[in-house]
Amino acid sequence: MSLNQAEIDELSRELGPLAGSRVDGVRVHGERALTLELFGRAGPVLLLLSAEADRTRIHAASQRPPSPPEPFPFQALLRREVEGSRLASLEVREGDRVVELRFEGPRGSARLLAELTGRHGNLLLLDAAGVIRASAGPNLSERRRLVAGEPYRPPASRPAPEAGAVRFAPVPGAPFPLSAAVEAHYRALEEERALLEARRRLREPLRAAHARGRRALEKLGEEAARVPEAEADRRTADLLKLGLHAVPRGAREVTLTEWTEEGPRPVNLALDPAQTPRENMERLYRRYRRIVESAARVAARTREVEERQAALAALLAELERAPAEALPRLEREARRLGAAPRAPQAPRRRRKEEAPLPYRTFRSLSGVVLLVGKGAEENDELTVRVAKGNDLWLHARGRKGAHVVARLARGAGPDQETLLDAAHLAAHYSDARGEPSAEVVYTLAKHVRKVRGSAPGSVTYSQERTLLLRIEPTRVERLLASAEPEPA
Repeated sequence: MSLNQAEIDELSRELGPLAGSRVDGVRVHGERALTLELFGRAGPVLLLLSAEADRTRIHAASQRPPSPPEPFPFQALLRREVEGSRLASLEVREGDRVVELRFEGPRGSARLLAELTGRHGNLLLLDAAGVIRASAGPNLSERRRLVAGEPYRPPASRPAPEAGAVRFAPVPGAPFPLSAAVEAHYRALEEERALLEARRRLREPLRAAHARGRRALEKLGEEAARVPEAEADRRTADLLKLGLHAVPRGAREVTLTEWTEEGPRPVNLALDPAQTPRENMERLYRRYRRIVESAARVAARTREVEERQAALAALLAELERAPAEALPRLEREARRLGAAPRAPQAPRRRRKEEAPLPYRTFRSLSGVVLLVGKGAEENDELTVRVAKGNDLWLHARGRKGAHVVARLARGAGPDQETLLDAAHLAAHYSDARGEPSAEVVYTLAKHVRKVRGSAPGSVTYSQERTLLLRIEPTRVERLLASAEPEPA
């Protein structure tokens, strides 16, 4: 909402007695908004001028708007040219929403034009000859060239529109009654905007956290759905165990007889020809045990995520109708759920000590932190400087790729799921990506050494073990979904 012509005319008449006041201060608190600290016959008065879209206005103010994190360039010029001078006049250009303030001081004459014309509004400083010295914001006019060094051109003459009615009821007893009413109206608008912005600031991370939880439940559901497949692996392994003597080495498939309540029936089994029949059987048993062992953890994690999802949904619903005084409590609750907004920070240049982290961060199914190097030099940083001696270190054997470090507690070894998750990351971030299997070596970080003068990312290691990994796409998808956002 912006002031109409009738309201600007009435306000200029109300503010007319400010002529002759001394300018004690200038504050530019928005791109196209400022306040003048005046002192004269009416005592100290704060005069507000705003040409910001939907907030174009002029009135005496009882409170100064908050200052921006960084001062606007327009402020320094105004302080040099206007502070200490005298406000000679305050007038409205006839038939237009342009207010002109004339100043007289030791540096000569100056004029401040407030074009209160809605979305194309602006504040311009002119010299005595009418040449533009500077403007608060960039020129938004498509018909006039309102830039520094050019003569000021007023808006084109148009048929005089209806001035409209004054929509504000003056506040009885106020030093500037109409200004007080206008200020109260815009203060309410600002409070409403601030409330909406504060809700938005909380809403976005809550929605993002809820979406992450939904994806986590989908992945956990896929993990849970593998339990019936595991039972099939066990039955297949049992059948293969009974018929090992009948399976030739190097076979790709074999037909064995399964005895059921209905009688015998032939069953075709697919085999890995690179493995012996016994190794095929043991591989099926291992996969069965691994999935069954993880089923309880998946169920517990699912309950945990579901409870958090319910809390997030309830918080989102409460946020939509929460008053301003309730927002700090809701933010504390959001922070407890790990979904609080980031604290606003003033932009600053990145210093050397604030260099990006050399690794990506993931979480295993059991919650262990997994760090993955971003490149050859970052691999060195991760392995030599970040990893602790008891951490688990992994790398795809014979491949170019990332070093992976699993953060382990002192004296603790990795659980089966953490080992497989870390190995999958080592394979995914290597030349083996996209292949159905890969060899991954692992050892403790204290057994990994960087040889002086060797190429970036090149290390030697000892006491390693080798894991022949069958790539599970669903596991890779779950791990990638667990990636933690990098700090800004």
